[in-house]
Amino acid sequence: MTNKSKNSGFSLVELMIAMAIGLVVIGSVLAFTQSSLTANTEYVQATRLSQELRNNMDVISRDLRRAGYDENVASYTAASSISSLTLSPFSHIFVTNDKNADGTTDDACVLYSYDRDGGAGGTVDLSSGEIRGFRRVVTAVDGINVGVIEMAESSAGVTPSCGGASPDYTKYPVGCASSGWCALSDAKVLNITSFTLDTSKYITQTGSAISTPLVIRELGVGLMGGLRQTQDNVTRGIKSSVKVRADCLEASSVCDDPPTGS
Repeated sequence: MTNKSKNSGFSLVELMIAMAIGLVVIGSVLAFTQSSLTANTEYVQATRLSQELRNNMDVISRDLRRAGYDENVASYTAASSISSLTLSPFSHIFVTNDKNADGTTDDACVLYSYDRDGGAGGTVDLSSGEIRGFRRVVTAVDGINVGVIEMAESSAGVTPSCGGASPDYTKYPVGCASSGWCALSDAKVLNITSFTLDTSKYITQTGSAISTPLVIRELGVGLMGGLRQTQDNVTRGIKSSVKVRADCLEASSVCDDPPTGS
């Protein structure tokens, strides 16, 4: 006689239970995979954003550290006295944190100068690019307003100012404007939401009959931004401190004037 229990298969109920368990397991695996892919994508985007901000900060910090360098500084020291100072034309650094005067301190601008190869020593030479600057502007790129860091360099007959015209961002790659301003950050990749300069660590000494006026400068630099390709609007911030090695031996109000050249 045939043993029916040994020849029987799964019942419909058992098959449905097995399918349900299988779907739960597959769903869990898919959810874990999706979560892992999302986390990995966010990590890659955050890493790229941090790197983009770091690249811009490195350029700004390195150039600012050269502010005030004067090839003829030794001759000024030898020729100067308390009553008759011989002053460096490179000592002025202009800083504002509200370039567009809208009451929000997120669009800084800094103008400074330093001696470069090819220029006459001790003279601010425009044609040698010796007046420099950084600023944040907001411009329309592909129909969307984007914050951009721009870098300025003087040229023959051109002295950069914080209000100078920006490059044409409808062209890519973006060229430089006749005002001396060029794009530093990539407006198609990065949206700079804030650029700030902190002057609270300046040390100021008022001049007197027995001492010269003096401004010792340390600039705090801050950048915030996000990647344009992402939809989560995540921003990151980065800060740096720049000690300006060249002190200004004039009244603080004069030291804050924009540099001039010829």
